[in-house]
Amino acid sequence: FSAMRGLYVHIPFCLKKCSYCDFVSYSGAFGLEDDYVNALLSEFASFRGEKVDTVYFGGGTPTSLKMENLTRLLDGVFSSFHVAQDAEVTIECNPKTADFSKFRALLSHGANRLSIGVQTFDEQCLKAIGRVHAADDAKRCIQDAARAGFLNLSADLMFGLPGQSVASAVESIEIAAAMPVRHISCYGLILEEHTPLWEQVQAGTVSLPEEDAEFSMYCEMKNALNSRGFHQYEISNFAKDGFSSRHNLKYWNCEEYIGCGAAAPSYFEGARFCHGSNLLDYIQNPAAREDVTVLDKEEQMSEFLILGLRKTAGVSETEFFARFGGSMNERYNNVIEKFTKAGLLVRDGGVLRFSEQGVYVSNTVLCEFV
Repeated sequence: FSAMRGLYVHIPFCLKKCSYCDFVSYSGAFGLEDDYVNALLSEFASFRGEKVDTVYFGGGTPTSLKMENLTRLLDGVFSSFHVAQDAEVTIECNPKTADFSKFRALLSHGANRLSIGVQTFDEQCLKAIGRVHAADDAKRCIQDAARAGFLNLSADLMFGLPGQSVASAVESIEIAAAMPVRHISCYGLILEEHTPLWEQVQAGTVSLPEEDAEFSMYCEMKNALNSRGFHQYEISNFAKDGFSSRHNLKYWNCEEYIGCGAAAPSYFEGARFCHGSNLLDYIQNPAAREDVTVLDKEEQMSEFLILGLRKTAGVSETEFFARFGGSMNERYNNVIEKFTKAGLLVRDGGVLRFSEQGVYVSNTVLCEFV
């Protein structure tokens, strides 16, 4: 359990919004970019001296910012926060918005990990979800990043996309794994209400793979990753040894983090809160906090289990006891019994985790710990 916190910085700008995207991000808001960056810098300053050992720029598309603004933000993080020597500093990147020279600049200002939004190497699928980049852009982007000196590269891939076959999903894994990538995230498409893709599916102009096909994609993708030395450490995340995302592990381990920027959530000094998603409101008052909740012990225990069970390492009973002063059994015995009997949860050596089968129905199981 790290005494140091994580830092999440939300960059809500995009060249174009993907048709499935439900995140707080805006295309065509670049007129506000400079003001937004200034607001972020003032929010950083309000946390002056806080110790962090992971930094994560997410979005939106952080690399869609002007280079000078990105470097100002990186410098601002290092001047306001006390950043650990060995900190992991990640920037999310869309292949269309970054090149070799941008990567060199990011590295020289302290970034050391890139998370590249590839989604798929299948051209038809890329078009179907409204991505601005082509498969070749993604390949070039990964090669450029490696050439620039990034050792810690992650590729995001998706499955369950319109028109995607199991073979196509696996092929994307094979292409990514053959490149200088050390971490691969595999997310199933979630159809969010009122996104353009949702509207197309509702209207019957686009169809998504059947549930069985999607299940096969996940299984086959997982096998392809395992056989190429990528170990699953969380439901959707796979890494070569030593390259798990330290920042994301903070979320799954229920450790604290500071969120800066519009819509950014925080878990800080025992309270959860977030910023509103309106850019102008944030620019005018970067310190405003919304939805502040201090979790009671019951909620903390439930969160610790729900997030912790996403990790393949599971949840340690001794750690649970150390945090909450009681055993998991006292509170959750019935749920644990029910799902261990059903073969979905496994208890062994003082650890509770999902079985192979359990992973596939994890959401159903996790609901019962709420």
